Amino acid sequence: MSMKFIQSFFISAFVASVVYYSTILTLLDAPVPAEYWVGEMIFIKKELVKAYKGKSKIIVAGGSSTLFGIDADYASKQLGMPVINFGLHAGLRLDKIFKEVSAVVESGDFLILTLEPYYYDCNTQFSAWQVNNIVGWDHDAWKDMSHLEKSRFLSSVSPTLFASMLLADFEKRFYPSAVSDRLATTNQTMVLSRFHSRVISSSFEYSAYQLDYLGDMQQAVGSQFSGQSFDIRKPLHICEGTKNYLIEFVNDMRDKGVRVYFANTPYINSDIDRDEIEKGESGFLKELSSVGVMIDQRKDVFFDRKYFFNTDLHLNTEGRRLRTSSFIKAVRKNVL
Repeated sequence: MSMKFIQSFFISAFVASVVYYSTILTLLDAPVPAEYWVGEMIFIKKELVKAYKGKSKIIVAGGSSTLFGIDADYASKQLGMPVINFGLHAGLRLDKIFKEVSAVVESGDFLILTLEPYYYDCNTQFSAWQVNNIVGWDHDAWKDMSHLEKSRFLSSVSPTLFASMLLADFEKRFYPSAVSDRLATTNQTMVLSRFHSRVISSSFEYSAYQLDYLGDMQQAVGSQFSGQSFDIRKPLHICEGTKNYLIEFVNDMRDKGVRVYFANTPYINSDIDRDEIEKGESGFLKELSSVGVMIDQRKDVFFDRKYFFNTDLHLNTEGRRLRTSSFIKAVRKNVL
């Protein structure tokens, strides 16, 4: 193999890479298939918090275990102050959840973070779900990334997604009616107007228009989950980078006059030895102590499988009431 051939090969590969990634950059707002309802939900939940501007309130933030796990209306009545369910989607990056909730909390608020166990891990890589949804609707995420994160993001675009971006961009330019529903979800004014004039479906669906005025997901009736449950022993540790990030966020909120607490997410009961669970929890709480206070214990959020709706993170309506009763006790004891 001649030196000239080797040089030509590497030059061709370099040029192809430049063209490929340059094309991706031009298609970063292509309306590819994604979970656009999550973006709509963020618009709506921020608006719900703003409705209580100037009032001391409790905001419960996290992924979908919060979305399905807190009855904010019941909690508000029991605690005598507004409680807003700011649960979003567990596929979102932690910095995304923090960015959105920090934009609407104000001095005097209580922010309770009910984070899924894996949020305490080292999550530096982009998941396929995150990449897909950032391209589809979360365009601000790209702007907020550091140069290193942008390079990681670009390298995470799969050939399949790239092809989808090409098709979506073509449809946007020449057949906009094919993607008009997706494009409409990024129009905040339109989304809020639709929310206030919505009719909640009598059956469950993943839709931002299934929310009530305190952010709870409606119609989660039944017990459909039969799969393997999340390990009840986790989290065992906090990634050092994540711990530092949490400390920075908690300090920022404190400077803003917002008090931050942590709470557990629900688990499906299992036959794992309780001593083993408590030992792991003790080590985790010791690490968390430099960040903040966990207001409840894992044993408070162990529930039978019949109380879970369609995943091991989503409680049904009956389970949500039980979990909220436990949550109210923890808030009275350790927050208020």
